[in-house]
Amino acid sequence: MKTKDAGDFCMLYVEPADEKAALHEFISEQKKPVVIMLPAHSRSKVFLRPDDFGDLKHVKRKLDLPIVFVIAGNERLRQIASRNGFPAYVSIDALVDSLSQGHLSLSRQRTLARKTIPLSSPAPEQFISDLKAIPLAPTPPSFQQSIPKTEPSAQSVPKSVSSPQLPPVAGKRRGRLLLVLLLVSLLLLSTAGVVTYLWYFRALSPAAPVPQPKAVGHISFLSSEHVSENSDQGIDDEVSIDLHGLSNPAPGKSYYAWLLADKNQGEARAILLGRLPVVQGSASMLYPGDQQHANLLAFTSRFLVTEEDAAVTPITPSPDYSTWRYYGAFPQTPDPLDSHHFSFIDHLRHLLASDPLLDEMELPGGLSNWLYRNTGKLLEWTVSARDIWDQSKDLGFVRRQTMRTLTYLDGMAFVHLDMPPDTDPPGDIARLASVGLVNVNGASQVPPSYLGHIVYHLSGLIQAPGSTPDIRKNAAAIIAAMNNVQLGLSKLRADARQIVNMTGAQLVQPSALDLLNDMVAQANIAYVGNVDPVTGQMRAGVTWIHESLQALAALTVTRYITSISPPESCQMPIVL
Repeated sequence: MKTKDAGDFCMLYVEPADEKAALHEFISEQKKPVVIMLPAHSRSKVFLRPDDFGDLKHVKRKLDLPIVFVIAGNERLRQIASRNGFPAYVSIDALVDSLSQGHLSLSRQRTLARKTIPLSSPAPEQFISDLKAIPLAPTPPSFQQSIPKTEPSAQSVPKSVSSPQLPPVAGKRRGRLLLVLLLVSLLLLSTAGVVTYLWYFRALSPAAPVPQPKAVGHISFLSSEHVSENSDQGIDDEVSIDLHGLSNPAPGKSYYAWLLADKNQGEARAILLGRLPVVQGSASMLYPGDQQHANLLAFTSRFLVTEEDAAVTPITPSPDYSTWRYYGAFPQTPDPLDSHHFSFIDHLRHLLASDPLLDEMELPGGLSNWLYRNTGKLLEWTVSARDIWDQSKDLGFVRRQTMRTLTYLDGMAFVHLDMPPDTDPPGDIARLASVGLVNVNGASQVPPSYLGHIVYHLSGLIQAPGSTPDIRKNAAAIIAAMNNVQLGLSKLRADARQIVNMTGAQLVQPSALDLLNDMVAQANIAYVGNVDPVTGQMRAGVTWIHESLQALAALTVTRYITSISPPESCQMPIVL
């Protein structure tokens, strides 16, 4: 391994015999952006498989350090690097050109960590209505006092002198009875007045504050990126736990961490994440998922820590709520104002786990996954079309790659609007291009584009019951980045429409190469981002959006209090 300090960044020349651990250790010690150069004609042991780039991706996230690749003579490795969020160039000259044109910045760009930390990118909320919840003032309960009315008693006058007269003893009894009735009436009146007084001031007095459970940290769903086109595996298949301020378990007891299913599911499903060790009041753990890399967010939404026997690992959380210590859950109350009555967790799952519309089209894995994947393919196809034109002027190949690009942008249902007459779109990508990246037939087109559909669910997240101001702030930053992506993809679409409608004679002209170069530039802007020429700030692309959407899958963990966190139905779960 050879290194060179280039001033603003560090050049790292990877040699065939270098080890991955040594490379990661060296990068971990750096404070400046790193440019990694791979050998041109020999294979490096460090980067042989897609997983090798995925491992480096985790290092990059941890360090918040920009990393760029220069890979000569190996298009496959460049594509893998790009799909993992690393800008990849064919040569140092190409890297220098990108820097000089402002398509890439090696200044440190703060990215969203896998924790519930507010996004740092300042962004106007131009596509989100400023919703304000105005609390209603409490209305004092109406109290209608019922006061018994005492009718004046008219004394009966005998009509006839022959009528029998009451004896003196009976008259005394009647007087006593009237006195008792008068005293009882006065007592009732005074009691009613006291009750009215107490009720009135009780209504005016503020309610006693409900004690809120103390937050002790958070958990985050992560993705290993072991993904495929035919399943949702490798997405949200890992869990990071970061807790603090914990009490030590009792002697002979241990903490156990669990994922639980939704509250409204009759038969709960629990996943044991493992024993949770506590060191000086803190606990951190990474659950790496199962062998199938199952999408955990698709069927779980709650987190629980129980305190149970240290000698015997439990197969299910104890139904004894006195053993429940810490708890967290995504909001699950349906939004009454939403036409579909989606809850917060519903919107989150559409973005990251499974969207019903995409499932019907056999596109598993959620909206964010397909936005990220398909935008990466645009960069791959535009680069190959430009390079082949420059090398051999294979016009058929250039047309095919450009039509693939246009089909991913428009979607299969609308790409005919941009194709020359009697031209069919590529059939080999029909399923993967079922949904376009941008709207081309109005805001209400069906199916909606990935960008439009994601904006819909982001808006749903911030309006759903249980959402927080941080969610609104994060969603606004993501939508601001999507505006930049929309601009880049629109320009790319305009270039591609010109290419597919050119004749053979026009396609060999230098002007065609200019269009192909601009297509590469716009695809790179949409995927990676670019530097704002006015402010000098980095405008984020799809790779940042993908990371930021993933970071929304984090929930706060608090101490479990039965009166505040009602006991959930805890039937015998399926333990994975």
